[in-house]
Amino acid sequence: MPELSLSAGSVLDLAPADVVECAAAAGYDLAGVRLADPRREAPAVAAALARTGLGLLDVEVVRLGPAPLTDHHRALADAAATLGARFLLTVADHDDEALAVEQVTALIDHLRSSDTRVALESMAFTGLRRRADAERVARAAGARVLLDPLHLHRAGDDLGAPASEVVGYAQLTDAPDASPGTDLAHEARHLRLPPGQGGLDLDRFLTTLPADLPLSVEVQSDALLETAPHERAATLLAATRTVLTRRS
Repeated sequence: MPELSLSAGSVLDLAPADVVECAAAAGYDLAGVRLADPRREAPAVAAALARTGLGLLDVEVVRLGPAPLTDHHRALADAAATLGARFLLTVADHDDEALAVEQVTALIDHLRSSDTRVALESMAFTGLRRRADAERVARAAGARVLLDPLHLHRAGDDLGAPASEVVGYAQLTDAPDASPGTDLAHEARHLRLPPGQGGLDLDRFLTTLPADLPLSVEVQSDALLETAPHERAATLLAATRTVLTRRS
């Protein structure tokens, strides 16, 4: 079974350091954190990683706008490197592909002395809408991509397309198969379902991925916010393992 990470998005009601503690208590192999104030929050995350022995899969999220990298972008990259994160999750909020390559290359240069890789995520409501868009930029800049089956499905991408050499990791989530309408961002941030409880063809998606590719469990769900974070994390881990047993 691949390494499983508790995504920050699944427990946004927790502080970043508490996400690490929650992931460890629930039995995940890794955790991911979303840092609003990386310089202030990183030390507590580092302490939690040391206490639990957990690894850090990713730090979120660099949002690239139509301007040069900002101090906040660089602070996120510095935190990811210092914390030993495998990936710095990055999203392009503009559709200038040449600029995106330039920005991602600058991030990679900033991280040159670390083992942290930049990972681009495509979403139908961002500048890199399709998987192919993210992969073009990743290849040109020397980055990786993150695959999310919900975003792929809503953008019209084939969940059964083979994983390319630039895929760094993937997320596991679910959602009703029927389109939610035009507000895809709202669905992604509020209406996700635990893996295996929706209409996405996760079995087909998983067959395209290397067996050892890390998986981040990301289920941003207003309905699940009614349960305590630790209970939610455990429920999502159990659902994920059930889906994964069908692949083995």
